[in-house]
Amino acid sequence: MSEIEDLMTTLVDRLHGTKEYNQYRNLLQRVKGQPELYGRIGEFRRRGISLRMRDNTIQANNALQNEFRDLTGNGLANDFLVAERQYCRMVRELQEKLLEGAGIETEFLDG
Repeated sequence: MSEIEDLMTTLVDRLHGTKEYNQYRNLLQRVKGQPELYGRIGEFRRRGISLRMRDNTIQANNALQNEFRDLTGNGLANDFLVAERQYCRMVRELQEKLLEGAGIETEFLDG
């Protein structure tokens, strides 16, 4: 295994040791224990991703939020979505730092 592969394995292991990852995984398992809730959360996530990819307007986002308002009122669902967002933010920041540090030009994505 190369030095870079070793570093990547170490990084993934460290990610799995974070509070954010463990909270996300714990809540994911609890949500999966309620198949109907898990399905509803999955539909919300799929539609949210689709929305961001094609029609990211305030009105469309508000309509999606209103349609799935029951999830924000459900403590477990809301806790899971918050934990997922925090973990994904941490991974996104890591990705940005890696791209920046690797010297890969990404300015073309901004315009």
